Amino acid sequence: MNLFRSEEHLTRWLHHWHAADDYVLSVADWAKVFSAPTFRRRLEPDYLARAPEYLEEYRRALRAVGKSLPPPDRSLSTVMFTDIVESTRRAAQVGDSEWRALLARHDEISRTQLRHFGGSEVDRTGDGFLSAFDSPARAIQCATAICRAMHSIGLDVRAGVHSGECEIIGDRLGGIAVHIGARISALARPNEVLVSQTVKDAVIGSGITFDHRGAYDLKGVPGPWQLYTVSS
Repeated sequence: MNLFRSEEHLTRWLHHWHAADDYVLSVADWAKVFSAPTFRRRLEPDYLARAPEYLEEYRRALRAVGKSLPPPDRSLSTVMFTDIVESTRRAAQVGDSEWRALLARHDEISRTQLRHFGGSEVDRTGDGFLSAFDSPARAIQCATAICRAMHSIGLDVRAGVHSGECEIIGDRLGGIAVHIGARISALARPNEVLVSQTVKDAVIGSGITFDHRGAYDLKGVPGPWQLYTVSS
């Protein structure tokens, strides 16, 4: 008898059912997993918040019996990160009620522009969004539109755009390309759309122009990265 004990496990089974024996555990092996200290805490209030720890215990148990999860599916995507600049200071200035109204307007504008430019909302990232696009040019256009619209309601937003292969994990995206996009966004200035060299090269002929911002070290990513500000 075999058991499914995680959303990722079930998702991978649906896509890799022919190799299920490589990553499905027996009841006896599951008993060992649930005896681990992490799983003995599964009745605590923060149970769901500890999901990554449980998944790591699962992977450790698979390795112990010579099994492993199949590699994630991958897809070439353009990721766009947007974020409100100095959101805490702005919230303190306007007060809780007005800040909630601004955030609601921020979300409405962001989602409207995403739909208009064919983007997909992947995740909330604090006071912003992680979104994905099939086209780097549309991602840039969407980021630019969002920055302009937010400025009109008194919010400063920054955006970072990068293209690369992403891991598909359920409805989410992961992998180094996503991390690079996040690092680029963190370096953007208020109302600036900052992109990687990869994105700049991909949109040659689109009419979008850039100013060279310089070479930057991105935390955890090898080598210097040439970054560019969207100028038109």
